[in-house]
Amino acid sequence: MGAIPSTLQLAVAYCCCNSAGSLCNSCFGSTSEGTTGRKRSVLLLSMVIFAALVFQYILAPGIVNEDIKWWNAYRKIPGMGKQMYKSFVDGCESYQEDESKYDLYVQCVSNSGVYRPTFLSTIFFLCSAIATKSNPLLNREAWPAKYGIFFFLLFITLFIPNHPFFDSIYLHTFRFLAMCFIIIQQIILIDVGYNWNESWVDKSNECDRMEWGSGSKWLKAIIAACITMYSLSFFGIILLYKHFTGCSNNSSIITFTWIGILIIT
Repeated sequence: MGAIPSTLQLAVAYCCCNSAGSLCNSCFGSTSEGTTGRKRSVLLLSMVIFAALVFQYILAPGIVNEDIKWWNAYRKIPGMGKQMYKSFVDGCESYQEDESKYDLYVQCVSNSGVYRPTFLSTIFFLCSAIATKSNPLLNREAWPAKYGIFFFLLFITLFIPNHPFFDSIYLHTFRFLAMCFIIIQQIILIDVGYNWNESWVDKSNECDRMEWGSGSKWLKAIIAACITMYSLSFFGIILLYKHFTGCSNNSSIITFTWIGILIIT
């Protein structure tokens, strides 16, 4: 009699495992020939963004304010909680000593939480790109191991002090690279704008060839899109002035931004 329940349990377990495997294969992409690891890369990148938000808005403030239950329990582990606390507040002590700068202290610690998953994702995808260049098959293989290694290393970064690596070397290097990225993106967006304009002008001319005056709707659409883009830009500038002023550097950058818009126009 005991064999019947055991057989049923085995059948149910097989169905569940088979369904889970099919679901993962559907969501994350297959490993068959001709496929890529794009879905898995996007999933991992989404997890990195989620981890960065959790570290910045939940973990770091919880460590500073000591208002998270699991943190109060974790810090009781000998050496572990103390080391994580030191690694997060490292480099932010100057704000900690002044009570009037407590908000800046919390913000500094929160920023240090973002550095960890973003740095690790940069190294991960850089290594993946190099490995894929040498062997394209590596991009779609061994993803369970890649996920495991990534999250293990992410846990290790919780115990690495901010200074000098995160808040000095990493921060300034990738600020420069982010600036380069933004410049390239601006060039791409300008090219998209020109192509967009030429496309709609061509459609207007085509309509005018078929029926004179019928192409004016495309020209009006170009003007409407232009006005909308400018309105959104200046609305964004107003929001920047409202939420990010108070620091001379921020105000200067915002001012140069809208002056640059006028000059380019």
